[in-house]
Amino acid sequence: MDGRDNRGLTDALDDLGETFLMDVAKNLKVWDADPQPRSPEPAPRGRPATRARAGTTAARTWEVSALSAAHFAKENRRLTVRQTTKGPLRVQLWVRRVWLWDPRHDAPARERLLVVRRAADGTHKYSLSNAPAETPWERLGYMQGQRFFIERAFQDAKSELGLAHYEVRGWRGWHHHMALCCLALLFTLKERLACAAAIPLLSVRALVELLAFYLPRRSRDPTAVLANLRARHTARAASIKSAKRRRK
Repeated sequence: MDGRDNRGLTDALDDLGETFLMDVAKNLKVWDADPQPRSPEPAPRGRPATRARAGTTAARTWEVSALSAAHFAKENRRLTVRQTTKGPLRVQLWVRRVWLWDPRHDAPARERLLVVRRAADGTHKYSLSNAPAETPWERLGYMQGQRFFIERAFQDAKSELGLAHYEVRGWRGWHHHMALCCLALLFTLKERLACAAAIPLLSVRALVELLAFYLPRRSRDPTAVLANLRARHTARAASIKSAKRRRK
């Protein structure tokens, strides 16, 4: 995700006093020092200037991948981010203070922390944060690693709780479905936390299987199943007929 597409969001979070850390594309351009933007000076003649300019020559623009390539090897640190079921998660991390500023837009330069992590396969992950400059690198690495749990929550909700299994035509129905799935995900999380000491490997899938076995189910006979099918087919036929009538 290109950080430039999120500039409005992150600036708003910054103005509200919220601390964030977001992943950015490797080709995002940043400044290695405060560019000290200056408003365009009025021209004595000709077309007036419209773009601001950097007020210092000490600042230089870099793509985050290039800036990382120039410093990562010498300045990175090996840190333990968190404990996992397979042992401590150790990463190589590099943090550098940078500035975001685009002379094409009338916006002040914003100070950020560039957080770069190298994975075991040699790939790099780039993130920007508005955390204070004195924030420990361990804390920044921990914050960057939280995306794993967000993606895992969506994976569990989709594969086990039916987050993507909806057939609705309006926002109200979609919101109802999403709300119920979120409640189900919250329930599974609370159960896993309650059973963490006794069953540390309890998963969402395991909980769904247990509920499917222990919860009482309504008994159904062939007559009820066929009646339900007829009702659904009747409703679909009426919908198709109504659509054809509207087209005419």
